[in-house]
Amino acid sequence: MGISDPNRVLRQTQDSSLFSRREVIYLDLDDEVTTIFEQIRRSSHKKIFLVIPARAQVLQSLVSLKILRFKSEHAGKILTIVTKDSVGRELVSAAGISVVESLKNQEKPKLKKLKTGRKKIKKSKFKIVELASCAKEKLQQLSRDEIPLANLRPIFGVKRIWSKISGATGIEEISDGGEQRFVVRAPSHKILFSLLAGAAVLLFFIVYIAVPTVTIYVTPRTDPISKVVNVNFTDRVSSGSSRLDGIGAHVVSAEFLDFNTVQNIRIGATGRIFEGTHTRGEIVIFNRSKRDKFIVPSRFQSPEGLIFHTERALTIPRAIAGEPGSIIARVEACETDDSKCDCINEPETCEGNFIGERGNLAPTFFIIPAIPSLSPSLFWGESKTSFVGGTTKITKFISEEDLANVEETVIREIQLLAREELNLLLSQKNKLENRTLTLLDNSRTIEVEVLAIDIPPDLLEKQQDDFVIVVSARVRAVAYESDDLRALLFSQLETKVHPDKTLVKIKFDNTAFRIEEADFKNSKVKLAVTIDGIEEYDLSDVTESGNRLIGKIKSRILGRSASESEAYIRNLPEVSNAVISSWPFWAHKIPELSENVKFRVKR
Repeated sequence: MGISDPNRVLRQTQDSSLFSRREVIYLDLDDEVTTIFEQIRRSSHKKIFLVIPARAQVLQSLVSLKILRFKSEHAGKILTIVTKDSVGRELVSAAGISVVESLKNQEKPKLKKLKTGRKKIKKSKFKIVELASCAKEKLQQLSRDEIPLANLRPIFGVKRIWSKISGATGIEEISDGGEQRFVVRAPSHKILFSLLAGAAVLLFFIVYIAVPTVTIYVTPRTDPISKVVNVNFTDRVSSGSSRLDGIGAHVVSAEFLDFNTVQNIRIGATGRIFEGTHTRGEIVIFNRSKRDKFIVPSRFQSPEGLIFHTERALTIPRAIAGEPGSIIARVEACETDDSKCDCINEPETCEGNFIGERGNLAPTFFIIPAIPSLSPSLFWGESKTSFVGGTTKITKFISEEDLANVEETVIREIQLLAREELNLLLSQKNKLENRTLTLLDNSRTIEVEVLAIDIPPDLLEKQQDDFVIVVSARVRAVAYESDDLRALLFSQLETKVHPDKTLVKIKFDNTAFRIEEADFKNSKVKLAVTIDGIEEYDLSDVTESGNRLIGKIKSRILGRSASESEAYIRNLPEVSNAVISSWPFWAHKIPELSENVKFRVKR
């Protein structure tokens, strides 16, 4: 296979040997080209891997990368840049330098060197054929039914033991031409295979138990991150270079919608006339004081907050020998449940909800709201029977207040209808044009200008539940490309991520908008957008920070107890939680070998 082309194998071997002779250099964010090349020049290796963190200074300039490639080639060095910066990788490729995302899986398999030459290749072929012949003879010997063992005398019990193992006739003594010898029956293939399989399983089990391993499940620490981004919405049609002067770099294309609409708006009447009946019943009024209590027609309040009043003035007898005095009085429900109004002398001033059939109460307890400090400690009422007779019938009419508030009500209703109409319009536009337009729903960015209001005449005091008016209005609103805004917010939030952390979540649903300027005339809206996210420490072994942390942990915990190691890892600022799983389960110490300690990131 490979021997048929020895020159090809030799080339692969040389490439592998060359790859093994390489050096990995880790750079900082602010390293300059001259500093980087000085490290490359001092290296004794030909092939060099430069591990550069994201957003490093050298990854921002194509000219610097080309200078680095030119100087390295003249120094006889082969460069490969390792970085997770996606924009940086594009610049590195444009500069003509090899680039990869990580050092993982970069090692090539090591091949043994093979000497070239026809004679040595032929000798290797002859040796292989000779070994194959010997192996064949041994296999044929093992497959025979009998294996002679000359000059062997079986000891006591050997026949019986071998017979049990082999399942055959065991050890036998035979005569051949007057000469006695002993033969051993070879075991069957099935028994031999079972013995070998059992031995392999036993060996695996012993090795598995004898070599302890530890897996450390680490949960990285997460922290909230937030940034305010100044964004400018401008229309797609007029967003040329002249339009963008003075706007800034954070521009998102938007649609400025401007249209007229005619709507029939139904407004409910607020005037109400109660035409039902009031509940009536009897209560017993108690007096625990030492004096008679005279009351004018007074109000009594139920636990539900309903107001009842007496029909006439009363005198409640005083308490005698510790027993409260009492008197029976007829009461009638007030029209509304307003506890502050005088429902006897000035019922027209009462507000609240009509009582009506709600006044049909079961026996209950009453207080006197006019004297809250004395009721119910000294004076109170109790009903012994149910109250009946209350009905509810309300007639609505158009009040003067309804007509005075028409314009305010119209603007509020037009804004609600305009939102529905705008969202329907944008949904259709997105489907037809394959876009992601979203309405900027803000009171300052949805303008409603009432052009005309047609109110029917002679509405005042009319007894009807509502009335309809015709409104003509101009609606102006803004819709933005949500995908463009998300991409901008993501790129801006990434700039705040700590170099040793990674952005794991962006809370687009919690995005907050603050309108700075809304200029519909010039199709421009300025706003401050607050975006929140979550960053966590990058503990994966494919990153420089992760490798550094794992090496730090291993140097402290190898050979120590699992509980002590777990406590140490949990106290690290980069870690939120850590759980150590050991094998075998009774092992309570971390292995001494670093290779037997594995790390897993758990979220």
